[in-house]
Amino acid sequence: MSEIAQRVGFIWNPDDPLDLLSVSIDGICTPYEYQGMLAINQAGRDWLESKITTEQYLEILYGWGIVNPVELLKEFSNHVDLILGCVN
Repeated sequence: MSEIAQRVGFIWNPDDPLDLLSVSIDGICTPYEYQGMLAINQAGRDWLESKITTEQYLEILYGWGIVNPVELLKEFSNHVDLILGCVN
């Protein structure tokens, strides 16, 4: 089972794969945190649509404070593999 599936308790197959990569913040945030959320989520969309490379995506994540962006991508990949394994 993927780490995402373990965390949420089921095999989550969202309508939009960006839901597996996106970040959110609570209503009490700084303008910097808000801009970071927008930048990270836009980078995820751009990566999924092949508008930026994986290296560029990882650099954006790291630049906005994601300490281990490769681990995030690994979680995403493992979960997608799990979903595809269930579908096939």
